[in-house]
Amino acid sequence: MPRSTITTPLTLGAVALGTLATLGLSGCSALGDVAHDRVTSEAATRADLDAAPDWLPADARDITSVAGTGGKASDTTPTTLVFTSADGVTEDSCSTAPRQSAPTMDVEDAPDVYGATEVLRCGPWSMTSKGDRWIAWTPNPGDGGS
Repeated sequence: MPRSTITTPLTLGAVALGTLATLGLSGCSALGDVAHDRVTSEAATRADLDAAPDWLPADARDITSVAGTGGKASDTTPTTLVFTSADGVTEDSCSTAPRQSAPTMDVEDAPDVYGATEVLRCGPWSMTSKGDRWIAWTPNPGDGGS
């Protein structure tokens, strides 16, 4: 009898540990998102997005979006969008401005915004690129946006 009492908790503990290890390997992004108050989404193309900013090029692909979920209440959720586009951002309502802001949400393998002296500003979004790889972020205080 005592043996089954000891075995059951150990067995359940081993199963729980195995489950956590599996989640850790397969869901690192999801666990990291929870720990860092953010939501990461990926889309193969612009057409795969539920909602896309007007300035996002039609040929945008390999899109990663990281949006904040915690923090202070505001009209603008901190969001960083990284994508590849050969056409680039050509929206008429966008203009260049000296870079004064930087993304608050990090995305792995994004272009380095700190090397940019100017950004393209499209309303509450600022963006820069390295080759055909773009990074855009909001809010953009100091760049003339939000």
